[in-house]
Amino acid sequence: MAAEPVLSICVPSRNRQLYFRQTIDALLQSERDDVQFVFVDNSDDPSIMNSFIATKAGDARITYLPSGTRTFSMMENWERAVAAATGRYVTVIGDDDYADPELPAFLLNLEAKVGAIDALTWSGFNYNWPIQGVPPLPLKLDLNAKVTRFDKRDLIARAFRWEGALHVPLCGNSVYHGAISRALLLKIRDHFGGRFFEFPIIDYENAFKVILTGQNFFHVSRPFSIPGVCPLSNSASIATIAAADAAFIRFNSELGRNLQEDPLLEDCPVNISHGITSSIFGIQQWLCRRYGFPHAGYEENLVHALVRNCEIYRDRESFDTLSDRYRSSISRWQGGRYLPLFSPRFTPPPASVPSPHVIWSGIDSEANLHFAEDAAGARTPGDLFEVLKGFIMPPGEIEIALQ
Repeated sequence: MAAEPVLSICVPSRNRQLYFRQTIDALLQSERDDVQFVFVDNSDDPSIMNSFIATKAGDARITYLPSGTRTFSMMENWERAVAAATGRYVTVIGDDDYADPELPAFLLNLEAKVGAIDALTWSGFNYNWPIQGVPPLPLKLDLNAKVTRFDKRDLIARAFRWEGALHVPLCGNSVYHGAISRALLLKIRDHFGGRFFEFPIIDYENAFKVILTGQNFFHVSRPFSIPGVCPLSNSASIATIAAADAAFIRFNSELGRNLQEDPLLEDCPVNISHGITSSIFGIQQWLCRRYGFPHAGYEENLVHALVRNCEIYRDRESFDTLSDRYRSSISRWQGGRYLPLFSPRFTPPPASVPSPHVIWSGIDSEANLHFAEDAAGARTPGDLFEVLKGFIMPPGEIEIALQ
């Protein structure tokens, strides 16, 4: 491995060894020597991953942090992972995800063209690990590889004023499935509490700090990672409000405190545990209160995002429960000033999926590739990425013509 790798791919894990091992095997197929792999276990039975990693002992690219004498919170485990990274750029993925180890080739070309890079994001899609009896979903990929420079002012507007938001702000720039310069991460650590991560909802907290602290933001439409959704994923645990509530209870249990009781969230207009939109807004509330940043101009946009959060639920019970929660909070916020804007509409799910389940594959007139999750027999995110490499632009050949 190079003395200073171009990229560190960090993979923190807890009790998902089946997926973690497959992710590691997929990453290690790369022959690049300018990438560091930081594998961090936090499992109740350390022996499983310790034995597995022992079989990889000859690979100098691996930095392995085993489980400790106690269970770490997710925030602590991510802190361990990023602290061990030595690359010029750092990305964090889940243990059921995949990141392209060829990313350094693009980063080096982009550096040569534009100079300093604080944050790089990319387009992509989620991959659902196969479950017996559940048909694969159709996916779509833009085969173009456009490079765009983002304006910091626009990112701040999208992040903190919720401009153009769906049920989440469209700002990106997190170390989670993005590449952040290690220099910027160290600056964030020094400026914000002496830690890389301070708030337990890690990905968005990091994104907001990156946007506030960085200057040079870029995006490429070519995917460089695939977020995976296995049956044990956090994403899979919020399919209904009941499941999301249970996940938040587990989250607080591992954290060792009730996040909603943080004094800096005392006057938050929405309960951070009620839904994904309120949880992301709660991060901003906490960050701005803790560090004295002004935060205004988001109110109407936030209410529209709360509406969309309700509308993503296609089961009536989840929709009604979340709508009632948000409606109650908004009615108390500034005397109910924004309540007329809150009018979510329920859309029931399709009656049925046609059988047999056929997914069209091919390239459309806008150069989008359509395919199924199990294309060419893929059974992991790494498998699928290997299939797609025959269609997407090699990292070192992407034209740096800024949009």
